[in-house]
Amino acid sequence: MDEAQKKEFTVGGFTFGNKEDVELAEQEISAVKFIDKKIEGRNAETIKSVYQAALEKRLFRTPVGYTYLYDLQRKMIGMGISKEDIPGVPLYQVFNSNLDDKPKPERTVRIRKKKDELHRKNARLTIAVLVLAFLVVVLFAISMTGSSPTVLNYRRTVQNEYAEWEQQLKDREAVVREKERELNGGMYESN
Repeated sequence: MDEAQKKEFTVGGFTFGNKEDVELAEQEISAVKFIDKKIEGRNAETIKSVYQAALEKRLFRTPVGYTYLYDLQRKMIGMGISKEDIPGVPLYQVFNSNLDDKPKPERTVRIRKKKDELHRKNARLTIAVLVLAFLVVVLFAISMTGSSPTVLNYRRTVQNEYAEWEQQLKDREAVVREKERELNGGMYESN
């Protein structure tokens, strides 16, 4: 991450790994300013109830918000509330990870992208299969109704052709025999 990008990704003294976290931290700064205006001059119990509401609603999820909650804890202790009566700030992240300079996308984002990619590939494959199935049906229909011999109707076509030739030969033989009879019959008569 270069210096310009570090400045762009820094909010409230914290440098974030991506633009979404920066936007979330900026929203939390706005919430901090709003809450500060509302609790200004209020008693410790009011501040404690606002603090607990922020925890229940998970209002803060970045270090910017966690720092503000910690500051509220210090403020309440300074106002006389016992440390044991103030709930701790719950952290919903894992901090023991190997980090390098490159921000890593969240695992859920990668999984979602892979699922979306698989859905798109499945849709394309389904369309391709349907088109190919349609083409196969069309080709079978053409080959069954066509007059030229194909692999599917070759035997029947050849048998029909030989049967036709055989019939033609029989017809010619009959004509030839008839002519022979006429010729042979004429030879016996002239003798």
